[in-house]
Amino acid sequence: MSKPKFLFVGFDSAEPTLLDKWSENGKLPTLQRLRQQGLWGMATTPPGFGNGVMWPTMFTGVNAGRHGRFFFRQLKPGDYGTSPFVEDTDFGFEPIWTQLSRAGKRCAVIDMVRAPLSPTINGVQVVDWITHDRTGVARSAPSDLIGQVISKYGDDALGGASDAAHRKGDDYVKLCQDIVGRVETKTKMSLDLLDQEDWDLFMTVYADPHDIGHQCWHIHDETFDLHDPQLKAEIGDPVFDVYAAIDASIAQLIEKAGPDTTVFVFSGPGMGPGHTANPWLDQILRRIEFGVEQTDITYVDTLKSLYRKVVPPIVRTHIKSFAEKADEAMSESDRAGRTYFSVPHNENSGAIRINLKGREREGKVEPGAEYDQVCDELIKELMEIKNLETGEPLVERVVKVRSEFHGPLLDNLPDLLAIWHRPKAINKIGSDKIGTIDFEYPGTRTGDHTPRAIYFCTGPSVSPGHRETPIDVLDIAPSIASALGVSVVGLDGKAVQEITGAGEAEVRSAG
Repeated sequence: MSKPKFLFVGFDSAEPTLLDKWSENGKLPTLQRLRQQGLWGMATTPPGFGNGVMWPTMFTGVNAGRHGRFFFRQLKPGDYGTSPFVEDTDFGFEPIWTQLSRAGKRCAVIDMVRAPLSPTINGVQVVDWITHDRTGVARSAPSDLIGQVISKYGDDALGGASDAAHRKGDDYVKLCQDIVGRVETKTKMSLDLLDQEDWDLFMTVYADPHDIGHQCWHIHDETFDLHDPQLKAEIGDPVFDVYAAIDASIAQLIEKAGPDTTVFVFSGPGMGPGHTANPWLDQILRRIEFGVEQTDITYVDTLKSLYRKVVPPIVRTHIKSFAEKADEAMSESDRAGRTYFSVPHNENSGAIRINLKGREREGKVEPGAEYDQVCDELIKELMEIKNLETGEPLVERVVKVRSEFHGPLLDNLPDLLAIWHRPKAINKIGSDKIGTIDFEYPGTRTGDHTPRAIYFCTGPSVSPGHRETPIDVLDIAPSIASALGVSVVGLDGKAVQEITGAGEAEVRSAG
């Protein structure tokens, strides 16, 4: 029977506090066994960003200023409009499996989150087959593999997206059944592929916690202000059901791999209540810049507000692509005359771009001292805004991206990330500067990301126990390389000795 040297299994966006609790009390027996027999601990994720940065940072081993991805639509220097980030062509740094392939290692990579297809991989890769929110057509290397996979195992039961409006009890039951079915499908495919040869690196990622978390958090979380206890009593906890299905699948993968394989199970970023102020960030920024009384510059917000009030959610779901394009066209024409403006981002934080001279086509802010002053003044105003229903700050922290990240693609990223403080609903906010703003969340998702991440690791060279100090997701790629005996130069992270059983010198960082 074939044996991989390193088996990586990903939970895309399962909540680490739940994996911690349910593995400790035995509700997830496979993770409990990994916890008892191996190494486990938490991991830190890139501050302010969401899964669109965390996963690429994990599989490249470099920060977002070097790999260049932060969201599925991004603004590029010199252009006020956003365009899709194309995974296969737009990354500024290659994945770890490409570097391992050049070193002669055989690699199999199944649905790594937001990963590019690597045509030169020494092995096989499947991209956008059963994932959360497909960004392209399902594809593979070699190119004919994806056709064989779909023919033998089937395609994504959700068609690449799980969003829907006005679900009822039976709809949630069907959603959970479809998602558990996807887990079983990917497991069958992964087990068969494991059998084909002695892989050096085998990576497979389950997107299913991501989908069930976005859609069913109000059923799972009894502390959530949108919790539906009656629905939970009727159908149970879909979040747990999906986590349990993956836990059982991991047991099968580990058994197939055998005792000599290093196993690394990873989950992040987490999931929690889906409150956000993103849809109103531009209105907040206009009021900070121009004052509450300025009405001649709020036509974009007025049109967006009318759209949300007049068009029913179920219709918005069906015309989502058209609406996003129209929204973007309005926003593009508006941004050039502003000092700062919002750009699309995950709902955990609002992304802000400074209209910088030399970078933006009609830049207004000088680089250097003026840029720093504008950022500092904006941060001060954002931190003074309150959630008027709770009396708590709206913003937990503002990340200055240039202080946290580095690299040649830094200008592709936002300048500031306003991390929302969101234990409760955000419906009414205000400050002396912006006055009062009332709103109602227009989306259909009830869960959204937390910055938390967790890992479990076992293997012949792995030191067991709980690692009190979190690892950085930057350290995972170099740790994989080190465990496979490959020296990789130029990564931002470093190998973790407890995972690799080897010294950190085997993988040299960029410094």
